[in-house]
Amino acid sequence: IFMAEMSFEQLWADVVPVPQVDAPDAVVKIAYSKEFTNLMDLFRAVQKKEEYSERVLELIEELLELNAGNYTVWLYRRNCLKKLKLDLNEELDYLDGFSKENPKNYQIWHHRRTIVEWLGNGDRELAFCESVFEVDAKNYHAWAHRQWALQTYNLWDKELAFIEKCLKTDIRNNSAWNQRWFYVHSGPEAQSIEVLNREVAYCVDSLVQVTLNESAWNYLRGLYKTHHQELHEIIRTKVEEMVESSNRKNPFALGLLADICEYTGNQLLTAGPNEATQAVQELREASKICVELVSLDQIRAKSWTRRVRTLNLRADSVVVEAV
Repeated sequence: IFMAEMSFEQLWADVVPVPQVDAPDAVVKIAYSKEFTNLMDLFRAVQKKEEYSERVLELIEELLELNAGNYTVWLYRRNCLKKLKLDLNEELDYLDGFSKENPKNYQIWHHRRTIVEWLGNGDRELAFCESVFEVDAKNYHAWAHRQWALQTYNLWDKELAFIEKCLKTDIRNNSAWNQRWFYVHSGPEAQSIEVLNREVAYCVDSLVQVTLNESAWNYLRGLYKTHHQELHEIIRTKVEEMVESSNRKNPFALGLLADICEYTGNQLLTAGPNEATQAVQELREASKICVELVSLDQIRAKSWTRRVRTLNLRADSVVVEAV
């Protein structure tokens, strides 16, 4: 018997609703709608007697339409699915539609992950995530779910091609850049020098297309900071070329070059006193670039000014120690 075949009162005539117990003098009482109050009173009743049935599932669906973020209701739905041994693929069908109405609801995404885990099969997940990206290419929940599915079910085969398609559509899509980083560092490819050189080349090519793409600059900065020494010279040369080709007007290029000079100076200092002169030159160069950025990147002028002071103090201390 389904709700559609009986009146609401007939369907639930055997259940005594359990009202919510509020403090008698609550300062801020939530103004629940009458419909929501009636449904939740019934839900508390069936939860209390641990009823798992088709009518409870329908009750849950009505409640979720009114409040898709109710974790307790989602948990009880999962209990129903297990007790009734229902088709979990049909549950994914339900979620495919319901998620589109609530694309950034934590509880829905958690529920979906649990259902997929129960199935032990993630074959539907990449296509589902892509359908979400068609509406919102930066949906954090969908990207996180995709990463989980990729790792859990080893679905990497076409991921790099998918990422490049996303970046071709929108080269500034920071979520797609983040996914590329995830693929390179968590995927099936070994982080060989060949792969990393490919990433540098891809990043530089994208910056030729859009020179003020902060996502790509951050990606290049990440490659410099976290990888083989062999990359350092290549990246520095490319960055210096882009600084000059922009007539020193690209704040992202200058900012990265300042980072590189500072990093190089600090590394030279750890190498010993014989490298002190070269280290000071690098720190002074970083300071000089930051002075340029005070004027060029005025929204961060105070930050660049503070960094100039820090770099100069560092360089001066090395000179004093040498004396």
